[in-house]
Amino acid sequence: MAIIIISRASYSHGSMIAEKVAKELGYRCVSREVISLASQEYGVPEAWLKDAIETGPSLLDRFKYGKKKYIAYIRAALLEYAVQDNLVYHGLAGAFLLKGIPNILRVLVSATMEERVKEMMKRLNVSEKEARKAIERFDKERKKWAMFFHGRDPWDINEYDMGVVIGRLSVEDAVNKILDTVKLPSFQITNEIRKLLQDEYLAAKVKSDLMNFYSDVEVTADNGVVTVHLRRSLRQQEAITEDIREILMEMPGVKEVRINIIPVY
Repeated sequence: MAIIIISRASYSHGSMIAEKVAKELGYRCVSREVISLASQEYGVPEAWLKDAIETGPSLLDRFKYGKKKYIAYIRAALLEYAVQDNLVYHGLAGAFLLKGIPNILRVLVSATMEERVKEMMKRLNVSEKEARKAIERFDKERKKWAMFFHGRDPWDINEYDMGVVIGRLSVEDAVNKILDTVKLPSFQITNEIRKLLQDEYLAAKVKSDLMNFYSDVEVTADNGVVTVHLRRSLRQQEAITEDIREILMEMPGVKEVRINIIPVY
């Protein structure tokens, strides 16, 4: 049993590779379904969520935390799928959204520029020049997003466990390489990892709910004990504690709420 996160450059056959891998393994294959789930659970239009994870933040976003809140919703939705195990996710930012969780196989699927241009020309009936400019724009926007939210270059192979380049490898070769790699012990989901995923999922749900009221909140969880971290004046601690406990008191899975106020002077 395993979880595979496929991060893909545009027009690199990443979706096809993900679907073939999932079919061979008998796993669920999801992508846009994560956006749809986040939209349903948090009442945000899919278009807003899609924009939050596809484009870099504007100056307004930097001050109002707009995209950060939507990304928190998407992360919670992705973790809801991940806790069920046996998953192939292909889409934007998957490797970053689940960063720090061990034993997940993170794959970067890219392609030579020639292959990407050819694929875009075929799909959209555009000229070679138009395709090349559009791909360069997509790549620049993706890097801008990742650098702002994670401080990492999304095209840095060191952020992944493996990479495949279509145009040097065929789609079938890439699929077989992923299937061989995911069998390794390093990428099996153990009971310890399942617990970690459950804790991360609960923390993500709590954070998503609290971000409507506290935009800078961070949350950790351990066996249902939720700790909320906020930078505030200690004079606000009692009021904040009462407010947050009232918000979370009926959330499924929450057994205890602790508030960690990081003093601001």
